[in-house]
Amino acid sequence: MANRTFKAGAFALLMALTVSVAPIHAAEPASAPATAEATAPATTEAAPAMADDMPVTDMAWPTEGGGGMQMSHDKPKTFQGRLLAWLGMWHPAVIHFPIALVLTVGLLEAAAALRRQPLYAASNKLLLGIATLGAFAAAPLGWASAGLPAPDDESALTIHRWLGTAMPFLILALWWLKRPAEAAARRLSTRGYEAALGLTVLLLLVQAYLGAEVTHGAGHLKF
Repeated sequence: MANRTFKAGAFALLMALTVSVAPIHAAEPASAPATAEATAPATTEAAPAMADDMPVTDMAWPTEGGGGMQMSHDKPKTFQGRLLAWLGMWHPAVIHFPIALVLTVGLLEAAAALRRQPLYAASNKLLLGIATLGAFAAAPLGWASAGLPAPDDESALTIHRWLGTAMPFLILALWWLKRPAEAAARRLSTRGYEAALGLTVLLLLVQAYLGAEVTHGAGHLKF
């Protein structure tokens, strides 16, 4: 009898706990939408802020004071205009070859002078000849890319334009001053040639920096 009373009491206690806990679990789904609705406005409000934090690449033409250059999506209407625009697109690709060749010549001449081995610089006249051809091809392409001078051109573009126009003639002078391969393999280069090469390399580095400033904007190498 006592055992049955104990089982009945335990069953009643279990039923009571079940009835008391059921409303709590039943109320949780109802509160979930409220929580979602409460957080929805915050998410919606955060979306524009996240969009504003995204970096935007917007570089203007050098003559507009923005400090950078970007390709225009408005194609010229005439055949001549489209041809000039297309040729101008090749300037960044072509200009890297003469730059690399002249810097290589400077490195080989420095190695030959330091090691007292003229053989290191024996092929530099050939490299300078190829660099000259590349420079004379890149300069007109640069004019096609930048267009004619304008009164509101920035100083970086102006210097880059005219220094780039003179650069092919400087490289041509280096080619003329450099001894042929047979003579260069036996004797070190003359002081006049070395001085002209040092000046040309320095101007070439300045020219390359200005070209990047025209394309990417002022302070493009800031860390």
